[in-house]
Amino acid sequence: MTMPFVLAEFANVEEKLPLYVCCVGSHEQKRLDRPKGYPAHQLFLCRSGAGIFRLPGHEDQTLGAGMALILPAGTPHFYSPSHPREGWELGFAAFDGQAAPAVLETMRPFVLRAFSADNFGELWRQLEGLWQLVGLGGEGAYWEASRRMYGLALAVLEGRADSKRPMRAAPAAPAGDAGNPALRTAVRLMHTHFHERLLVPNIARAAGYSIQHFNRLFVRHYGMPPQQYLLQLRMRRAIQLFAENPGIPVGEVARQLGMDVTYFIRMFKRTYGRTPKQHAKEGLAARS
Repeated sequence: MTMPFVLAEFANVEEKLPLYVCCVGSHEQKRLDRPKGYPAHQLFLCRSGAGIFRLPGHEDQTLGAGMALILPAGTPHFYSPSHPREGWELGFAAFDGQAAPAVLETMRPFVLRAFSADNFGELWRQLEGLWQLVGLGGEGAYWEASRRMYGLALAVLEGRADSKRPMRAAPAAPAGDAGNPALRTAVRLMHTHFHERLLVPNIARAAGYSIQHFNRLFVRHYGMPPQQYLLQLRMRRAIQLFAENPGIPVGEVARQLGMDVTYFIRMFKRTYGRTPKQHAKEGLAARS
């Protein structure tokens, strides 16, 4: 399962959390250059393919299938697939907070160097669970995401210590929808196809429910209607598109989200308190 980039929005929860997740996801990674680094600490997991990480003052690091890499905040880096025509599936989680330096210190032997993770399957499952939690949003989800981020860091250490003790798997989805495969199918469908003109009645049909029953179940498990959940995914992807593509037209962003331009502008302003064009201008000004 691919995990489209999810940006955590905390509404000041980060002031309460000693460790919090900034973003999480996975995709087929392309060339990326960050001469000033990233503002949060990052954990990378490679599920398939291979790529090169270039870090100033270090030899090039090859990150292949079943391997991981930890980068501290502010570390300049560049990475690119080793073979551009072959896929490089890279998962990532960025984290920060007052406790983040201590967590990073415990993993210091593995920082800035690619290493094989003997328990890679477990790490990836935990990453998927983290992604689903952050995608839900809400303060409760972020508290649980904080606990799971710490658990993911411990799992990295445990795997490298070649521990023979069986690990307790983190659930692949929040406890609210555990035991309901139909709802999990619906959520996966949203995360995979949110960029298309996806309609809630079609999602309900795919889950095997009437639209009324699907709405009731979804609100009970996720605390919001499915339409709002889908809108949240699209708005977060819009922020990512503006950040990754300075100068991208608003209409192109709307197209990539499967939304009508007028509706996209209205929903963006309702969500973030400014129009997409104002947001894009602020981003360009910050870069200059």
